[in-house]
Amino acid sequence: MNDYIDLDALVKVMATGLVGGAGLVALYALGLASLSAAAGGARTGRRRLLGWLLAGTCFLIVVMGVGLGLYALIV
Repeated sequence: MNDYIDLDALVKVMATGLVGGAGLVALYALGLASLSAAAGGARTGRRRLLGWLLAGTCFLIVVMGVGLGLYALIV
């Protein structure tokens, strides 16, 4: 529509920024919540293991996202 601003590229950059910024923070918060639930004394057995696995998965995805962002920034 505008000769100076590519709106398609602007929407892609904003969507990537929202997913990368807010999405990783929300995933980190979910990992902390599941880690807190898994470390609680009331949970035993399968639920506690599920909490640890969910926390580990969330933290792994966050670390991979940060690594991907650093790789894209450097290369």
